[in-house]
Amino acid sequence: MKFSSIKQRLIVIAMAASLAAIAGDGFAADAGPSGAPIVIAMGKSRLVELPSAYSDVMIADPKIADILPLNNHSVYVVGKAMGSTALTVYGAGRRVLYSSDVLVSADLENFKARLHEVLPRETNVAVSTANQHILLSGTVSSPSALHQIMTLADTYDPGKVVNMMGVQGTQQVMLSVRFVEMERTTAKDLRINVQQDRTNTNPAVTVLTGDTLLNRVQTAASQNSFGIASLAWSVGGGDLTFLFDALESKGLIKTLAEPNLVAMSGDTANFLAGGEYPIPVPGAFGQISVDYKRYGVGLAFTPTVLAGGQINIKIEPEVSEIDTTRSVAVGQNVTVPALTVRRASTTIELRDGQSFMIGGLLQSTSHNDIEQLPWLGEVPVLGALFRSASYQKRETDLAIIVTPRLARPMRPGDPIKTPLDNAVASNDTDLFVNGKVEVPKSQLNPGIPERPFVGHILSLPKGVTNVSMQ
Repeated sequence: MKFSSIKQRLIVIAMAASLAAIAGDGFAADAGPSGAPIVIAMGKSRLVELPSAYSDVMIADPKIADILPLNNHSVYVVGKAMGSTALTVYGAGRRVLYSSDVLVSADLENFKARLHEVLPRETNVAVSTANQHILLSGTVSSPSALHQIMTLADTYDPGKVVNMMGVQGTQQVMLSVRFVEMERTTAKDLRINVQQDRTNTNPAVTVLTGDTLLNRVQTAASQNSFGIASLAWSVGGGDLTFLFDALESKGLIKTLAEPNLVAMSGDTANFLAGGEYPIPVPGAFGQISVDYKRYGVGLAFTPTVLAGGQINIKIEPEVSEIDTTRSVAVGQNVTVPALTVRRASTTIELRDGQSFMIGGLLQSTSHNDIEQLPWLGEVPVLGALFRSASYQKRETDLAIIVTPRLARPMRPGDPIKTPLDNAVASNDTDLFVNGKVEVPKSQLNPGIPERPFVGHILSLPKGVTNVSMQ
């Protein structure tokens, strides 16, 4: 731009002064031969002092930065959009007085001030710019502080934040989960069946009661019965039979699963000890494809180590098993079993070594049935001969307990115990004479050194005490 009259210069100076009053935080930079880059926050201005009077000022990209002259020795450079451009100032005779790159970035000074207000203890975080991005480096105290810093930085330059920060301390979490389930069942049945066959008298009489319709007493052997007693009389040329069918059952099921899993803070870890069973899926044109459904002991969790040793855990434990009693028939001769599943999904916070019961279930179900012959079953005392009763009760107790721990790896050379450390495999004598498939190390003869190999006896040459397989 070129200003030829004093009136025009006064107008521009007045405009620049007004802009400086609005911006309120312009920075002055003395122009020198070094031509150091001018870094300006978007929407802010910076004062550039020139060594002598200038005649023209040129900016390469007016969309990124603009210039407002104050007098013949100074200009304002205003950041308009993120990016970089070039500033060139000419003197008399088109001589270059000053040139420099102009970098317009996010308001880093304001970001630093806000960061100090929100997280005053995070003093090891460095903020800078790199290729029109906000660059964060240094170390923070916890993953939660890192997440807060990233969220705050994204408000200043959305989608252009480069994270090069690290987290101090131990950031590996081992989660121990315990599934404990007790299931108790009780059932009692008493069925009284009465059968009167047809007689030779007139009129002919036939009486049948109970859910087991008897033609012969031996028919009850094919029913789900445990205790059976029968009485039979010959009455009027026919047979009168009483069958007493009684059953009492009690059951107790204990389920215990303890999966353990280690994950880095902020990452998701998955674990499955079980398998997959095939499920036939009908398709077009009579074709059948096979899909697979997982079952067993599963665990998925995402730990986040917070400040002060607090651990945030998003956890999804599951225990499932195949239940053939609820199978579904699909097509001809194809049966798909059902699954019995115990599953939970929640988010909790607790400290290293603390335990939390994230889920519990107490379920009690009772079922009573009475089957009787109308009117006759209501008769006192004798009505029991025309009535059958059953009682079933089922109680289920379930608890899911989680315990997180900050984990560190073992030192090099430290032994790690395994389930195989307490026993050795049996040899021929242990297996065939003593009937043992393995021998605990506590039962080995201390006077005899530990066997160099285990398994069946081999015929080795003299002087050879061990064998290796290539």
